Amino acid sequence: MRRAALLALASCAALWSAVARADDPPAPSGDAKNDAAKTEPKEPVAEVRVIGDKADALQKVPGSGTLVTTKEIEREQPQDVSEVLRRVPGMTATQENGGGLRLDIGIHGLDPGRSRRVLVLEDGVPVAVNPYSEPDLYYAPAVERMRGVEVVKGSGNILFGPQTIGGVINFLTIAPPDHREDTAELDVGFWQGDRCGAPRFGSLPGCFLGDQPMGYGSVLLRHGDAPSEHVRYVIQVLQKESDGVRAESFAMTDVLGKLVFDTSSKGEATLKLGFHDDATRSDDNGLTQQMYLDDPRQPTLAPADHIGQQRYDVSLTHVQRIDDATKLTTLAYAYETRRIWNRQDYDRNTPGASLLPEGQYATLPGGQPQIYGDPGLTGGAMYFRNTDTILDRHYEVAGVEPRLEWRTSTGPIAHTVNAGARLLYEDAHYQQRTGSYPSSQDGSLDYAFQHGTWAFATYVEDRLEVRDWLLVTPGVRIEQAYFASEVTRSAGQDVVQPSNGSADGVIPGIGIVAGTPKANVYAGMHVGWAPPRVTSPISPNLAETVQLSPESSINYELGTRLTYKRLLHFEGTAYLIDFDNQVIAASSGGPYGGVTDLVNGGATRHYGVEGGASFGLGDALKLRPTAIDLGVRYTLARAYFDGGPWNGNWLPYAPAATLVTMLDVDHPASGLGGEIAWSYVSDQFTDPQDTLAPDATGRYGKMPAYGIVDVDGRYKLRGTGLTFKLAIKDAENATFVAARRPDGIRVGGFREIVLGVRCDL
Repeated sequence: MRRAALLALASCAALWSAVARADDPPAPSGDAKNDAAKTEPKEPVAEVRVIGDKADALQKVPGSGTLVTTKEIEREQPQDVSEVLRRVPGMTATQENGGGLRLDIGIHGLDPGRSRRVLVLEDGVPVAVNPYSEPDLYYAPAVERMRGVEVVKGSGNILFGPQTIGGVINFLTIAPPDHREDTAELDVGFWQGDRCGAPRFGSLPGCFLGDQPMGYGSVLLRHGDAPSEHVRYVIQVLQKESDGVRAESFAMTDVLGKLVFDTSSKGEATLKLGFHDDATRSDDNGLTQQMYLDDPRQPTLAPADHIGQQRYDVSLTHVQRIDDATKLTTLAYAYETRRIWNRQDYDRNTPGASLLPEGQYATLPGGQPQIYGDPGLTGGAMYFRNTDTILDRHYEVAGVEPRLEWRTSTGPIAHTVNAGARLLYEDAHYQQRTGSYPSSQDGSLDYAFQHGTWAFATYVEDRLEVRDWLLVTPGVRIEQAYFASEVTRSAGQDVVQPSNGSADGVIPGIGIVAGTPKANVYAGMHVGWAPPRVTSPISPNLAETVQLSPESSINYELGTRLTYKRLLHFEGTAYLIDFDNQVIAASSGGPYGGVTDLVNGGATRHYGVEGGASFGLGDALKLRPTAIDLGVRYTLARAYFDGGPWNGNWLPYAPAATLVTMLDVDHPASGLGGEIAWSYVSDQFTDPQDTLAPDATGRYGKMPAYGIVDVDGRYKLRGTGLTFKLAIKDAENATFVAARRPDGIRVGGFREIVLGVRCDL
């Protein structure tokens, strides 16, 4: 972290010197539009959008949609993408550790675990490790990559897939500028978490306000240019390091490069290259109930647990305008993800469990056995072994997708036809090994499994414009997937256990929008579908493979959008989702710690209302150019089992209410600005039985409601390109139960204070 900090300081100094030597910046021309054009980078034509960038783009989306702009992201100063997504109506988003490396996203009461119910894209490319067979989000894109976020939850889903159940999130990465731009940014800060004197890792001594600070540092370097009017590029390098929350340190390196070039007078292509590497101490055991009550901020119980992950990606997007009415966009991509998770084995004092003889457990530095908790309570103690389990995963994905847009008319009705197809191949290689000591990286091979999928999808959507006030958008998507799997080693023995199968889905949808871009109502219906996934339990010592049924639902929504000048924007949506079958996560106990299984949950129903409003108080009070903006995002929802053994029970991790309020002030004359935001999440059940009282293990029991306050400040030193920032996340520093899985309480609520300086030239 020290090397990264020195590099950033040197870069800032170089930029500052260049600014100091440069002539005074040119005076504004008086034409605000032209001045803005000189500073705003031109967005690539060759990219895949979910909503689009035109002023009336949201009106033409068949259903509810949200666009998070660059300006909103810059005001918020997010440390990870979960902070951005929490502000989207109907959405919950949490991270598993302080680095934002693991992201859990839920929409409309769907379980947020591993974000497997949401289709996540980056510039139109899937992000999940295997989009069909394992749609889990083990890699979370760095928020520093982002210039915007698009979210669509209605029938517009059918243009993407394969998941059409919850919604589509498309992260838009930085665009190459149309002139030279250089940026260096340095952030330093700390989390408050560990009690003074508690065992911890890191190098920052002392206590701060009764807690021991955990250091954090981030360095960003970016260079972009346009060597000619036909070529533009940008390169960005990001490095983050921290001692981590609860002594779970992390380090992350993220590299992104984009090249935009003309291929003809009517063609443009974008080549994108990416590399991501992260390493973090990350355990799979949470705290027992008594541990949480005694000290929720105590360090991790398994400091030897570790995840190392690398991701490589490449994509090429080409847009060819065949004529004024026809455009062909072709997207080709490939990416590879490699993840190794080392987890120290442990037992729980469950009656009937075969515990190791005394003296054969791991020992702490003082020589005592590594045993935590209360052995007098069933499941209330964890006995850590001298061995570990190594989960080795290797995923590869490649796909090609041509998308045709054609505009025509039949009499008074204008048509915009979007049609396309996608061919995708994915494979996964799983190994599970047992190491002979807690931090072993190799171990003996216990289990090996490989899985491959060929998938073909085709879709067509026709947006019919009747007069100037009515849009009707019918469409259909057809999915076909062919799976082949083979277990080659099980229980330490070589075996041959092949299996194969297929899944087909017909996914129709229709959306209707009536009104103008400033005021309209919309309604829609579409089929939600997700292919059957192949999964194994999240357990240190079990590795049996389970193939689950496809998920299917019918999704309805009705809503309105209103915009009045700069003073008010409002969107409200009522929705209903009927599932024939929903796959849910269910925890169970055992001598080797808890197991989180994915199981067929049967029929479920989700309904609710969600919306958001933005008020331009500065404009209303005629304070311009000072901007005072107030924003509100809300959700009221109910998600429950509709039949079966859990009939009428709430679905796990489906809060009844969420609320986010934001107040932002910007004073251009002084360069000062700031924002305060409050996020609220109501209480949640954590198991299908709707258990109220917490048990000794911490796995079961209702999660109380919690709120998070974020405060951000910024100061732009005019004429220098320097911006100074202060961010205080979780300002109240009040701990809460963030989750009860996979095996105990995950703790949230750690204040983070970050000071930053950014140099732009």
